[in-house]
Amino acid sequence: MVKAKHIKLILLIFAGVHLFNCAGTNYKKMSIEDPRSLLAIQDSLILENKNNQNIMDALMTANNNMGKNYLIKGELFLAIDHFKKAISLNSENKFSKYSLLIAEGRVLIKRGNKNGMWDAIEKFSKASSFFPDKGEPFYWMAISYTKLGDTEFDLILESYEKSLSLELSENIKSEVEKKYEKAKKRKQKLDSFWK
Repeated sequence: MVKAKHIKLILLIFAGVHLFNCAGTNYKKMSIEDPRSLLAIQDSLILENKNNQNIMDALMTANNNMGKNYLIKGELFLAIDHFKKAISLNSENKFSKYSLLIAEGRVLIKRGNKNGMWDAIEKFSKASSFFPDKGEPFYWMAISYTKLGDTEFDLILESYEKSLSLELSENIKSEVEKKYEKAKKRKQKLDSFWK
């Protein structure tokens, strides 16, 4: 009888651990495949599981995925909100920090004031330190320099060249190439005017 109770207890513990691990795995999968649904229950998950790192990581991933989607759509303030939430869940995540800086810099570009452009350049420079192999921050720096005044050709061209020498997604790469060629032509035109 005592052995049967021990076996039942061991099986119960095993089943509980297995269910607990499966729930973490399902949340992780959900954070990638359906982050919006996971974030719909985010507050209750945090309240009930704030010490469960697997669930916190799944929520961070879901926030990063939603932020990334909003960033691609140009919905920068929604992207910023999600990246900030992801950082609150895991302050060491480099992707969250990188993406937040990119989104904040792009907001500053949209505002268009001169001091904001310098702040944007600073944010893109910081972002590049998280992933030195990514060219996107340098693309946005070139855009910022162009907005400052498209006569800063050395800084503009240097930023485009650096961007092209690093890793870029295909859609951004084609955009960088077009803008780089346009800036080179403009510089040539200006140089020939002053000769």
